[in-house]
Amino acid sequence: MNGFVEDIYQKHGFIYQIGERFYALGADIFAEVTDTAEIDNIELLQNAVKKNNERQIGKYLDKIIRIANGYRVDAKEHLKLQAKLAEFVEELEQHDVEAYQALQKQVFEFDELFTRYSKHSNVNA
Repeated sequence: MNGFVEDIYQKHGFIYQIGERFYALGADIFAEVTDTAEIDNIELLQNAVKKNNERQIGKYLDKIIRIANGYRVDAKEHLKLQAKLAEFVEELEQHDVEAYQALQKQVFEFDELFTRYSKHSNVNA
């Protein structure tokens, strides 16, 4: 498993857009998100970032983390899930470089927002 996948798998959960789909990824988390109400929070967060509205950034960031963490699997299943995530990311890297690079950018942006705005940031992600 490559370092990027390990990095994702050690983070708090978050929802990332990959192509036209959305996925909750993180520690013990790998699931497609199809609920429109959950996905709408991504756009709300992006708007808050554009407006530099720190209160709203923190609010929507933590809301998305909570939503993504709702997709967490039982710890007994984590090795299977980790393998599925690795396969998914490696497939992106090999066959959809643009989507892979977009995911890397989103993970980097999440790290920055998480460190600066999340109430969970004092916890080792």
